[in-house]
Amino acid sequence: MTTSLTREEVAALCAAGASAPSGGNAQPWRVTVAADRIDVDIDPSRGSFLDVGGYAAHFAVGCFTENVVIAARARGLEHTVAVREGAATVTFTGRRDPEPEPLAAVLAERVTNRRLHQGPPLAEDEVRRLTATAESTDPCLAVTAVADPDGKRAVAAALGLADAVRMRHRAMFDDMVQEIRWTEREARAQRDGLDLRSLDLPAATRALLPVLRRLPWVRLLLPSARLGDTARTLVLGCSHVCCLSTTAEPTPDAMVAAGRAVQRLWLEATRAGVAVHPWTVSTLELLRLEVFAGAGFTAAERAAVARMGGELRAAFGLPAQARPIFVFRLSTAPPPAVRALRQPWETFTTIQEAQ
Repeated sequence: MTTSLTREEVAALCAAGASAPSGGNAQPWRVTVAADRIDVDIDPSRGSFLDVGGYAAHFAVGCFTENVVIAARARGLEHTVAVREGAATVTFTGRRDPEPEPLAAVLAERVTNRRLHQGPPLAEDEVRRLTATAESTDPCLAVTAVADPDGKRAVAAALGLADAVRMRHRAMFDDMVQEIRWTEREARAQRDGLDLRSLDLPAATRALLPVLRRLPWVRLLLPSARLGDTARTLVLGCSHVCCLSTTAEPTPDAMVAAGRAVQRLWLEATRAGVAVHPWTVSTLELLRLEVFAGAGFTAAERAAVARMGGELRAAFGLPAQARPIFVFRLSTAPPPAVRALRQPWETFTTIQEAQ
């Protein structure tokens, strides 16, 4: 037995899904609503070089799906979730009294917060509670947290290498320039991508980016250490830097599962007043190298990414069979002054009329 959704339920569930995070705020979803289900797939036209194989988009499908599930539970909508080839289907099977779902109250509050940590470090028990939220969803997933200064410096060095590869690679650099919304007017018109004001960049990086946009060849003259400055500043300026890893084969379905897990962690962090800042350039470069044989990289870039991957695994103490999927910062920080805007859910949703 299945249950048909009302128009109000469709709007509420799709709006909840659309508040989920996505790499570069690309919002790469293609949503189809039938009478009794919501299908969430990726829109390949919203991909990028960094999003190798659409893996970041499949991760975003997981985040979207988890939001729909949370909103459905809060409304008393019974449901099942099926994932196949990186697409998710939420089928609604009945109605009952709504369950208490505290995460539903913070769906719209969740935000990427890149600001620097303030105050004492987060309590280890609190960090462990948050990381366990993700680990409990899938036995293949684990989260490692690093708080000591030497460990954070090692992580920052690896992330800085990844940033240097991205900045020097023409396609990745061009994609980065295109995903930034350089003015408030552009951000309001597009309602996707990253509003430059929302990035809360260190002053030196904030001044450098417009120069590189106008004179892209300058980036090739900068030393790797300069291109890694942002990573050092932000990683050393957080309470904990964390890595979600998996022992599962890296498939689109595994990325959906990882996205669902991270979304629950992120929402729990939002409830607790903990700032979350994802940093996924390194893990996506590693996926391109290790799963897609480094396609699109030069020999020098493949060597640099391999070195970065070794340093990242060592910094987090990952076992050989674990693959890093998602790196993120945890902090206590004031809210960002500006949030990246979202497109209305209707722009990527098709509603099938009942026959």
